[in-house]
Amino acid sequence: MSLPSRRTVLRTGTAAGALAALPASTLLWTQPAVAGTPGPEQIHLQWGDDPSTQLTVSWATGAAVRRPRVRVGTARDGAGDAVRAQSRSYVDGLNKVETFTHHAKLRDLDPDTSYVYEVLHDGAAPVRGTFRTAPAPGRAAFRFTSFGDLGTGDNVFQKSSIHGAAAVRQVEQFDPLFHLLNGDLSYANNNPQLQPQCWNAFMNNMAGSAARRPWMPAPGNHEVEAGGGDLGYASYRTRFELPDNGTRDYCGNWYSFQVGSVLFASLDGNEIAVEDDASIDPATGQSIYISGYSEGAQLRWLERVLRRARQGCEVDWIVVNLHQFAMSSSASSHGGDMGIREKLLPLLDRYSVDLVLAGHDHDYERTHPVRGTEPGGLLTPAVADDELREIDATKGTVHLILGGGGTAGHDDKYLPADGSGVREATVRTQRLTFKADPDATEQAHWSAVIDPDTRFPYGVAVFDVDPGTLPGGRTTITVSYYHSVPATAAVPFPAPVLFDRFTLHRNRSDGWGSWGGWDGDDDQDRQ
Repeated sequence: MSLPSRRTVLRTGTAAGALAALPASTLLWTQPAVAGTPGPEQIHLQWGDDPSTQLTVSWATGAAVRRPRVRVGTARDGAGDAVRAQSRSYVDGLNKVETFTHHAKLRDLDPDTSYVYEVLHDGAAPVRGTFRTAPAPGRAAFRFTSFGDLGTGDNVFQKSSIHGAAAVRQVEQFDPLFHLLNGDLSYANNNPQLQPQCWNAFMNNMAGSAARRPWMPAPGNHEVEAGGGDLGYASYRTRFELPDNGTRDYCGNWYSFQVGSVLFASLDGNEIAVEDDASIDPATGQSIYISGYSEGAQLRWLERVLRRARQGCEVDWIVVNLHQFAMSSSASSHGGDMGIREKLLPLLDRYSVDLVLAGHDHDYERTHPVRGTEPGGLLTPAVADDELREIDATKGTVHLILGGGGTAGHDDKYLPADGSGVREATVRTQRLTFKADPDATEQAHWSAVIDPDTRFPYGVAVFDVDPGTLPGGRTTITVSYYHSVPATAAVPFPAPVLFDRFTLHRNRSDGWGSWGGWDGDDDQDRQ
């Protein structure tokens, strides 16, 4: 496959001017390599189906290359065995630039083990890195982090700020086993004449952490790109190699994996939400609206995964992440989404999901544990408990909005409270028109903690899992949210500051009278 010429990319004066303003590192794919074979870049890791023994090393090159592979070994013995990578590419439909990616699936690794690796192909120097596998199946302590709405870390691109680079550095400060990235990754769709270059900058920025530990993404509305195939996901699916969900057409759009006794389910909120907020197709002038594209396949898959987890005795905790949300009291909110309330919340209730992590609104909000709905037609989630610090996770699901990764737009402004101290919130009940404001309001009894300090608009959540020591005994997840002032040229890496901390607890599923053997038919679980 030949790379498009520079003339092909510089089709308009506007594009030429934009390219001239970009850093040299992001121009790699706008012209053929002339000084030799292009080297590996944008290196990132993802878990395989079993994170204790499987991991995928992915990277990109500026052109097709020969024999892409990864050598993997231990720190003591050095990089040894070579694993061949599978290569794939796509052509951006707006810019006609071809992207080349490579994915080496490592299997039969040892659990809880540090490895060294080399990414290489013929004619280029290897790039070295390290990673650690997840603990063996069973109960184990570990840490993970999460936020959404990151951007490239370079404010030359629309919707990006330099804080995106600081956010990646902050993940490294907390040294998690892995990171959950809750949608709105590069915002390439806001840079339509530079979509490939925007993705390149994003992936190179993310690699500052993701080359050392898996970053597990969920697609956001900004991943739906004009010129990106039927669903707009061509770039997203070409660049990431994610755990299998058993489908042929939608592999990687949603997936699950288990670390220790925690099940993680990553969902495609674009398929569930009613909101219309994606790219405009220049051929039609209409937004690319993909709600319901799987015809229920995603939710049927999710119910199978959740039922299997709660019927066994190996899973204590269930964490769901997606981009859109069911609740928000932000003053500029997209609105709590009725599609998510109707389709997703009943499953979360029935299978006692513990945490839901989202982005979308660029702020921080924590809900009380919720289960069931209040009277009325908006399916407003009902508060199950108002405890703020030590929360019994069996009573309800806590939802977190973590949309302060690093995008240029940030909020931290919330709707006002009434005389009783309860804030108002907006709800989106139907598709409406592209980017229309939500069409209903409710009282946000479910809102527990917000971060209204606009001096600290960014943030990262840190989750510490303690499995406990006794079968059937207490296990906890402690959640710490750190917010941050914006990065500046003078202070490019501001220190994160603790803002909110709480602990979820429940009993382990490996004791008598626990979830093991539960069939999901108890009347209480249907509420």
